[in-house]
Amino acid sequence: MRTMLDTHTANGYGSRSRGGIHSVLDIETALAAADTAAHLRDRIDAGENISGPAARRAITAAAHAPRFEGRLTSTKFAKQAAAHLARDGIVLHDNPDAYLICAFKRDTALCARTPDDTVPTLNDCRPGCGNAVRTDTHARQLRERADEIDQLAAHAPNGTRKRLHHNANRLRGTADAHDTTASKAEVST
Repeated sequence: MRTMLDTHTANGYGSRSRGGIHSVLDIETALAAADTAAHLRDRIDAGENISGPAARRAITAAAHAPRFEGRLTSTKFAKQAAAHLARDGIVLHDNPDAYLICAFKRDTALCARTPDDTVPTLNDCRPGCGNAVRTDTHARQLRERADEIDQLAAHAPNGTRKRLHHNANRLRGTADAHDTTASKAEVST
């Protein structure tokens, strides 16, 4: 929902109170970020390689992130969630559509619209961003998606076929770049 209801288009949406739906989104986003960090920690512990310009920051964030195991939320929790998201550079956001994890840092984010953004605009993830992190799982998923696109291309008209093959090759190139630059990491807690 955060992608669709950002503060630029929905300020005050759904409520006349000061919190509104944005405080709920902060809570959900903070919990999802904690879950992403825990999953990254598990992947690294299982021996997966990690790559990307923000790999070191992501490893640090995964090592220090609390593991979410359920909790009751108090009235203070919305403020705590907003404070958690404001920790620039060490909050991890999963972006399954881009096959990466974003270690969001405003200064290096290509998707940041304003200097006050505390979360990435996941539907505006761009190649070459300094916040990108990939694991072996992401590289495998990129190759699987490239194979799916090649299957679609086999039944497409010539112009579309070329574009689809180009896209599939670009995804494979991204996976190959991960393989070339990835390194083992250890999460020490």
